[in-house]
Amino acid sequence: MWSFNLKSHSSKKIFLSSTFRDLSYHRNLAAEVLIKEGYSVIRSEDLDFAKGAGAHKHDICLQKVDETLNFLLIIDWYAGQPYEGVNPDYVDLTITHAEAKRAFIKNSGWHCFAKQEVITTYNIWKQNKTVSGFRHDPVERKVFDLLDDIYSLGKWGPNAFDDPDDFKRKLKKYFKQLKGV
Repeated sequence: MWSFNLKSHSSKKIFLSSTFRDLSYHRNLAAEVLIKEGYSVIRSEDLDFAKGAGAHKHDICLQKVDETLNFLLIIDWYAGQPYEGVNPDYVDLTITHAEAKRAFIKNSGWHCFAKQEVITTYNIWKQNKTVSGFRHDPVERKVFDLLDDIYSLGKWGPNAFDDPDDFKRKLKKYFKQLKGV
Protein backbone atom coordinates (compact mmCIF):
# COMPACT_ATOMS: atom_id res chain seq x y z
CA MET A 1 0.00 0.00 0.00
CA TRP A 2 1.20 3.51 -0.80
CA SER A 3 1.91 5.86 2.07
CA PHE A 4 1.76 9.58 2.22
CA ASN A 5 2.94 12.39 4.45
CA LEU A 6 0.54 15.33 4.41
CA LYS A 7 3.13 17.63 6.01
CA SER A 8 5.23 17.50 2.84
CA HIS A 9 2.32 18.51 0.59
CA SER A 10 1.59 21.94 -0.71
CA SER A 11 -1.94 22.96 0.18
CA LYS A 12 -2.14 24.76 -3.16
CA LYS A 13 -1.75 21.61 -5.26
CA ILE A 14 -4.86 19.81 -6.47
CA PHE A 15 -5.21 16.49 -8.26
CA LEU A 16 -7.83 16.61 -11.01
CA SER A 17 -9.70 13.34 -11.41
CA SER A 18 -12.31 12.48 -14.02
CA THR A 19 -12.69 10.43 -17.12
CA PHE A 20 -10.82 11.99 -20.00
CA ARG A 21 -12.77 10.85 -23.05
CA ASP A 22 -15.95 12.73 -22.17
CA LEU A 23 -14.66 15.44 -19.85
CA SER A 24 -11.50 16.85 -21.45
CA TYR A 25 -13.22 20.22 -21.97
CA HIS A 26 -14.38 20.30 -18.33
CA ARG A 27 -10.85 19.37 -17.20
CA ASN A 28 -9.46 22.34 -19.11
CA LEU A 29 -12.11 24.63 -17.61
CA ALA A 30 -11.29 23.34 -14.13
CA ALA A 31 -7.56 23.89 -14.66
CA GLU A 32 -8.22 27.43 -15.87
CA VAL A 33 -10.34 28.26 -12.80
CA LEU A 34 -8.02 26.57 -10.32
CA ILE A 35 -4.87 28.19 -11.68
CA LYS A 36 -6.55 31.60 -11.35
CA GLU A 37 -7.33 30.66 -7.73
CA GLY A 38 -3.62 29.97 -7.13
CA TYR A 39 -3.60 26.16 -7.38
CA SER A 40 -1.05 24.01 -9.11
CA VAL A 41 -3.16 21.47 -10.99
CA ILE A 42 -1.95 17.88 -11.27
CA ARG A 43 -3.44 16.16 -14.38
CA SER A 44 -2.57 12.86 -16.00
CA GLU A 45 -2.60 14.41 -19.49
CA ASP A 46 0.19 16.86 -18.68
CA LEU A 47 3.48 16.03 -20.38
CA ASP A 48 5.54 15.87 -17.19
CA PHE A 49 2.97 13.82 -15.25
CA ALA A 50 4.84 10.48 -15.36
CA LYS A 51 8.30 11.84 -16.07
CA GLY A 52 11.02 9.45 -14.93
CA ALA A 53 8.56 6.93 -13.49
CA GLY A 54 8.69 3.23 -14.27
CA ALA A 55 5.31 2.18 -12.91
CA HIS A 56 2.04 1.75 -14.81
CA LYS A 57 0.34 5.11 -15.44
CA HIS A 58 -2.62 4.10 -13.25
CA ASP A 59 -0.30 3.47 -10.29
CA ILE A 60 1.39 6.80 -10.95
CA CYS A 61 -2.08 8.42 -10.75
CA LEU A 62 -2.63 6.83 -7.33
CA GLN A 63 0.80 7.96 -6.16
CA LYS A 64 0.05 11.53 -7.30
CA VAL A 65 -3.27 11.43 -5.39
CA ASP A 66 -1.29 10.41 -2.28
CA GLU A 67 1.17 13.26 -2.80
CA THR A 68 -1.47 15.94 -3.32
CA LEU A 69 -3.48 17.35 -0.42
CA ASN A 70 -6.49 18.48 -2.51
CA PHE A 71 -8.57 16.34 -4.83
CA LEU A 72 -11.20 17.41 -7.35
CA LEU A 73 -13.44 14.76 -8.90
CA ILE A 74 -15.69 15.51 -11.87
CA ILE A 75 -18.36 12.92 -12.71
CA ASP A 76 -20.43 12.46 -15.86
CA TRP A 77 -22.02 9.45 -17.60
CA TYR A 78 -18.84 7.51 -18.46
CA ALA A 79 -17.17 5.39 -15.75
CA GLY A 80 -13.73 5.28 -17.33
CA GLN A 81 -11.05 2.71 -18.04
CA PRO A 82 -10.64 -0.33 -15.81
CA TYR A 83 -7.79 0.05 -13.32
CA GLU A 84 -4.74 -1.76 -14.74
CA GLY A 85 -2.15 -1.18 -12.03
CA VAL A 86 -0.71 -3.60 -9.50
CA ASN A 87 -2.82 -2.86 -6.41
CA PRO A 88 -5.30 -5.74 -5.90
CA ASP A 89 -7.62 -3.48 -3.86
CA TYR A 90 -8.70 -1.73 -7.05
CA VAL A 91 -8.90 -4.62 -9.52
CA ASP A 92 -12.69 -4.35 -10.09
CA LEU A 93 -12.74 -0.54 -10.26
CA THR A 94 -12.13 2.07 -12.90
CA ILE A 95 -9.03 4.23 -12.52
CA THR A 96 -11.26 7.22 -11.67
CA HIS A 97 -12.94 5.23 -8.88
CA ALA A 98 -9.54 4.01 -7.63
CA GLU A 99 -8.27 7.60 -7.49
CA ALA A 100 -11.36 8.65 -5.51
CA LYS A 101 -10.88 5.78 -3.06
CA ARG A 102 -7.28 6.90 -2.52
CA ALA A 103 -8.46 10.43 -1.86
CA PHE A 104 -11.05 9.12 0.66
CA ILE A 105 -8.20 7.74 2.79
CA LYS A 106 -6.62 11.16 3.30
CA ASN A 107 -9.80 12.72 4.67
CA SER A 108 -8.80 16.18 3.48
CA GLY A 109 -9.21 18.45 0.49
CA TRP A 110 -12.13 16.53 -1.04
CA HIS A 111 -14.07 18.36 -3.79
CA CYS A 112 -16.62 16.75 -6.10
CA PHE A 113 -18.81 17.95 -8.96
CA ALA A 114 -21.24 15.78 -10.92
CA LYS A 115 -23.56 16.42 -13.82
CA GLN A 116 -27.11 16.95 -12.56
CA GLU A 117 -28.48 14.45 -15.08
CA VAL A 118 -26.18 11.76 -13.65
CA ILE A 119 -27.25 12.50 -10.07
CA THR A 120 -30.92 12.38 -11.07
CA THR A 121 -30.43 9.10 -12.94
CA TYR A 122 -28.51 7.68 -9.97
CA ASN A 123 -31.35 8.57 -7.57
CA ILE A 124 -33.92 6.97 -9.90
CA TRP A 125 -31.69 3.90 -10.19
CA LYS A 126 -31.38 3.66 -6.39
CA GLN A 127 -35.17 3.51 -6.15
CA ASN A 128 -35.58 1.02 -9.02
CA LYS A 129 -32.41 -1.09 -9.19
CA THR A 130 -34.29 -4.25 -8.22
CA VAL A 131 -36.81 -3.76 -11.03
CA SER A 132 -36.09 -6.27 -13.77
CA GLY A 133 -34.94 -4.61 -16.96
CA PHE A 134 -34.54 -1.11 -15.46
CA ARG A 135 -32.54 1.00 -17.94
CA HIS A 136 -30.20 3.78 -16.91
CA ASP A 137 -28.93 4.91 -20.29
CA PRO A 138 -26.65 6.72 -20.95
CA VAL A 139 -25.03 6.51 -17.49
CA GLU A 140 -22.71 3.53 -17.08
CA ARG A 141 -23.45 1.24 -14.12
CA LYS A 142 -19.95 1.67 -12.64
CA VAL A 143 -20.65 5.40 -12.22
CA PHE A 144 -23.37 4.37 -9.75
CA ASP A 145 -20.83 2.24 -7.84
CA LEU A 146 -18.62 5.31 -7.49
CA LEU A 147 -21.56 7.45 -6.34
CA ASP A 148 -22.55 4.72 -3.84
CA ASP A 149 -19.05 4.94 -2.33
CA ILE A 150 -19.15 8.72 -2.23
CA TYR A 151 -22.55 8.82 -0.51
CA SER A 152 -21.76 5.97 1.92
CA LEU A 153 -18.61 7.76 3.08
CA GLY A 154 -20.38 11.07 3.53
CA LYS A 155 -18.16 12.72 0.92
CA TRP A 156 -20.90 14.29 -1.17
CA GLY A 157 -21.68 17.98 -1.49
CA PRO A 158 -24.33 19.88 -3.42
CA ASN A 159 -22.03 20.44 -6.38
CA ALA A 160 -24.19 19.55 -9.36
CA PHE A 161 -23.83 21.21 -12.76
CA ASP A 162 -25.84 21.21 -15.98
CA ASP A 163 -23.42 22.17 -18.75
CA PRO A 164 -19.82 23.42 -19.14
CA ASP A 165 -20.75 27.08 -18.51
CA ASP A 166 -22.68 26.12 -15.36
CA PHE A 167 -19.76 23.93 -14.24
CA LYS A 168 -17.25 26.76 -14.66
CA ARG A 169 -19.50 29.26 -12.86
CA LYS A 170 -20.15 26.91 -9.92
CA LEU A 171 -16.52 25.84 -9.68
CA LYS A 172 -15.39 29.50 -9.51
CA LYS A 173 -17.96 30.28 -6.82
CA TYR A 174 -17.09 27.16 -4.82
CA PHE A 175 -13.34 27.83 -4.75
CA LYS A 176 -13.79 31.55 -4.04
CA GLN A 177 -15.91 30.56 -1.01
CA LEU A 178 -13.16 28.18 0.13
CA LYS A 179 -10.65 31.03 -0.07
CA GLY A 180 -12.79 33.06 2.32
CA VAL A 181 -12.89 30.27 4.92
